[in-house]
Amino acid sequence: MSALPELRLASLGVEPMAQALTQVGAPHLPQSLLSDHYGVGNHALQQALRAKIAHLLAALQPQLQPARIAWPGAQPDVLALDLALVEHPQRPFDLAWVEIQAFTTMLPTFHAMHLAQRRLHRLAPRWLPHDPLPGAADWVEHLRRWVAPDAATVLIEDQPRTGLSWPDLDGARHWWNVAVRDWRELTAVDGLLRDAGTSQRVAQRYSHVWNRLILSDLSAPDRAQAEATLRAADRLSWHSHPAWYEGIHKGSLAELPLAAHEACHWVEDSPLRAAQWAQPQRWVAKSVSGHSGSGLLLAPTAEQLQALPTPRQWIVQKRFRQVPVGQHPLTRQPLFGEVRCMLGLQPGRAPWVIAWILRCSTDGIATMSGRRTAPGEGMTLLYFDSAASA
Repeated sequence: MSALPELRLASLGVEPMAQALTQVGAPHLPQSLLSDHYGVGNHALQQALRAKIAHLLAALQPQLQPARIAWPGAQPDVLALDLALVEHPQRPFDLAWVEIQAFTTMLPTFHAMHLAQRRLHRLAPRWLPHDPLPGAADWVEHLRRWVAPDAATVLIEDQPRTGLSWPDLDGARHWWNVAVRDWRELTAVDGLLRDAGTSQRVAQRYSHVWNRLILSDLSAPDRAQAEATLRAADRLSWHSHPAWYEGIHKGSLAELPLAAHEACHWVEDSPLRAAQWAQPQRWVAKSVSGHSGSGLLLAPTAEQLQALPTPRQWIVQKRFRQVPVGQHPLTRQPLFGEVRCMLGLQPGRAPWVIAWILRCSTDGIATMSGRRTAPGEGMTLLYFDSAASA
């Protein structure tokens, strides 16, 4: 067993993967966004990832306190943590933080892919793309107590059927039997939410919300209306509360002590500004409200950096060089990988890995927005031997 972190890609094939996805009975997934490969990591890689995550959680502790979130009932319950595999002078690669997010709607797609891949890769059952579950627990039922504990659960989004995340939301309907609604379709009644436009006598009432709504994406009038509705529903329980999403984001990385190769800075406090914006090509700039590839300047000019709004709206990070984890099966171009760890946070329980996700690309940009990928690129899963970490 290697003492150095290792990650290898294995191919399943486009057609076998398409057939396997059909056989698991899940809603249609756009295979153009999914890789036909899967990743396998060794114990050293898993330990390196866990060490990075443990260090981050320790540094984030002040931000993980519910009292910090200015919305009664909001809880820090999930972190989506992205790390890139980057060059290191002595090891095959190093890990570098890319961003922090806080929603879990990729999980239905993750589950469908796991079921499909398990039909093809023939790895032993101890190889898992998540932490082992207690006893013989079923993954869907285990997560139900966290994402959709009430029968009357609604998943809310802005125009859910028109966005790139619709396959995820449709999968949530399938696996957890939740309703999916545009926030405009709901109204607050007696502290709960119900479907608007129907009589109170027959309307479905919802006591739990699984959230995918990002308030900062809304126009000012829409945001005010959405907040008013959701605050009036003050008897709800929540998963991935919108105030938690707004409260923990990539800007949090600028507040933390990170290694030199991954350090982030608020643009107004950065060494870049102190150096009069010299050598801007050595940096990337990220908006704290950006996601899915938006609010990202990969090759900023000095003029663009000087014009960024402040304070506490943009961060800068030294540009790093990613390390290939494989080759594209057709073009033989290098494939780069970015690991996403979906981390569950629950009172009385140690943080637990809900999903290890690997996003592969030929250009080093992991976001799937606006992308039509070829075989080898896209979202897939990263497996570890659970027996080795027991």
